[in-house]
Amino acid sequence: MNIEINNAYEKNLKNINVSIPRNKLTVITGLSGSGKTTLLKDVIYIESQRQYLETMNYQGIPKPKVDEVKNLSPSILIDQEDRNHNPRSTLGTKTDIYTDLRMIFEKLHQRRCPNCSSLISAHESREETEKINGEFKVYMYCPDCDFRMKKLTRSHFSFNSEAGACPTCKGMGKSLTITDSLYRKDRQITEGGVRIWQKTMQTIK
Repeated sequence: MNIEINNAYEKNLKNINVSIPRNKLTVITGLSGSGKTTLLKDVIYIESQRQYLETMNYQGIPKPKVDEVKNLSPSILIDQEDRNHNPRSTLGTKTDIYTDLRMIFEKLHQRRCPNCSSLISAHESREETEKINGEFKVYMYCPDCDFRMKKLTRSHFSFNSEAGACPTCKGMGKSLTITDSLYRKDRQITEGGVRIWQKTMQTIK
């Protein structure tokens, strides 16, 4: 079963029809301006994202200029653009799959009810939204004992938010600590207590 693209006329594409085999490595080559990037990014990738989000009732991505694209799967895009070296950047954030995964965890996660210890699913629980101090809070009810609890939203699965970040490293993935190899407990700072400052501090009078 191939990916079938019928009558693509996005940007510089001239009403083309393409059949691309699935589960194989496919290389698309051609002259500059022939529409390689348009076909891959603006047609195949955008349409795969649009179809994927529509299955979860999310709207907003406009359909590319193509009559039909069949047999697509959710896809990720890894391009050649320069990326910043923010320590919070990961493969998930660069490919946007991080956002999709958080959305899946929000919709389909399971947890123990704090009241009756029943294993409950988010998609089976009744929800309630309440406005508190100008902010909207989402709650869910246990289907077994009707206990009300805060719902785990996508923010709780994000290391970039206070709700989801590790309290130790604050979402950075590492924390700095002082080891015994850096200082001597039996000495003052001016007496060479910090090993890497020994020569500097000993000259201070």
